[in-house]
Amino acid sequence: MKYQLTPKVAQFNNEGFVVVEGWALIYNTDTKTGEFINATYEYVAEGIGLPNHVCLDAPKPVDDEHAIIRDGDKWVYPADHRGKKIYSTETGAESTVAEIGDIPTDYTLLKPSSEFDRWDGEKWVLDENKQHQHYVAVAAAQKKQLLSEASSQIDYLQDAIDTEIATDEEKTLYAAWKKYRALLNRIDIDTAPDIDWPEKP
Repeated sequence: MKYQLTPKVAQFNNEGFVVVEGWALIYNTDTKTGEFINATYEYVAEGIGLPNHVCLDAPKPVDDEHAIIRDGDKWVYPADHRGKKIYSTETGAESTVAEIGDIPTDYTLLKPSSEFDRWDGEKWVLDENKQHQHYVAVAAAQKKQLLSEASSQIDYLQDAIDTEIATDEEKTLYAAWKKYRALLNRIDIDTAPDIDWPEKP
């Protein structure tokens, strides 16, 4: 034919070698992971073969939840959650998915609603005991700090009283701080967070 009105299409034999040179639509994949990269038209010369990361059969389209991977001589379409946040069902700790495939069995895409949640196998539920123990620990630390502050004030005023230099105001304040410390000691931290803390003098 005098004129070639369409691009010359390459032809391949059963072994994947070019028997007629020309343009070929090829599908490129990552040499390490096999993930599909793109499709390109390449002009191939007679006698050459395609490298392992290139193939001629097209993959099927997939949604954003799947990847396209070349596995040997076929395409596979595993789940793809890369970039998504996942949460440990043991600790609730957050991670970001970095690899193709299903998420690990001890992780979930569901985010816990609080630091006191636990995984019941299907969803996060509030662990009321864990929450209560947290409140108790916070109350214990607060009670200890307030008692230390009260004792410091009482010791200072006690010295003034013992050396008979305390003013009437200091004597009144001394009694108020002692009452305050007594009220603090009566606090039951197991009732946290419903604690009515006494007012400082």
